[in-house]
Amino acid sequence: MKKILAKVAKKILPFRLYKLIANGFIIVPKYYESFIVSAEQYMNFSLEDSVKKDILLLRKYAHIIDKGLHREDATPGHSHSIYMGLKELVDKLSKTDFITDPTYIWAKDRLHSYEILQQDCSHFKHLQGEPTEGSPDSYNILSQIIKQRRSCRNFKVKLLDAFAVNKICDVADWAPSSCNKQPLKIFVTNNPSLAMECLKCCKGGTGFSDFIPSFWVITANCRGYVWPTEIMLPTLDSSLCLQNMLLAAHTLGISGTVLTWAQSTSQENAKLRELLSISEDYIIICCVVMGYPKSYFMVPSRKIPEVCLI
Repeated sequence: MKKILAKVAKKILPFRLYKLIANGFIIVPKYYESFIVSAEQYMNFSLEDSVKKDILLLRKYAHIIDKGLHREDATPGHSHSIYMGLKELVDKLSKTDFITDPTYIWAKDRLHSYEILQQDCSHFKHLQGEPTEGSPDSYNILSQIIKQRRSCRNFKVKLLDAFAVNKICDVADWAPSSCNKQPLKIFVTNNPSLAMECLKCCKGGTGFSDFIPSFWVITANCRGYVWPTEIMLPTLDSSLCLQNMLLAAHTLGISGTVLTWAQSTSQENAKLRELLSISEDYIIICCVVMGYPKSYFMVPSRKIPEVCLI
């Protein structure tokens, strides 16, 4: 009956009115409900005080300060509230294990540079990184790697070792992320039996060989985001990191096959979190099966890029 009323309302009501009613929970499809519940849960986590939130905000505030310090027209008197927030977090995190984190050290240095600018701008020189130069050879190599990378579901009976895992993960956080938050946390098992159990939690986890070398879960720290306006950013930030990882894996002869988590049930979510000890404040973005290919898929054709050059 509810579906019939929804169809009738959609036909006879102006779209704006129908949308207002739908968003007011008078007509909400079942699959929206779990999405809303999850979003509210992550919003609650983001409002709590936590050292996990502090480190994300430290990177965010340092990033904002850093942008100003790179401006050629940098002058004192700007972003004072951001500076105060950064100073507070630098002091607060100095009493935690994050004191050795490279991003903490970088943020502390940016705090010091900002203070120099405020005290004596005549002796301040805007920050400037070393130039990088591209080349046709670099483009050709990268283009080849991108176009050769394939997803695989048939693997050699060969384990991934810690060296390969570390190499793949090493490039992840070099991807851009919103306000430099770097929310990524990767959960990995190289135990084939446990990997197979994890795979059972995934939709689209069919057609794989009996041997699953390695199972990865890509997650994002939900703290430090402004909900609901930044609701899509954890997914975007983590996906950019994942692309780096997939390309790095390919250079090592390893194939990564991405599996969506968008259609997961609450039972699958709970099971995967239990198997890999993933806490509730990390959003599961997607899963990846990694391994050395036993056979390769033929390369499918790609459409011509749709580009609007104005």
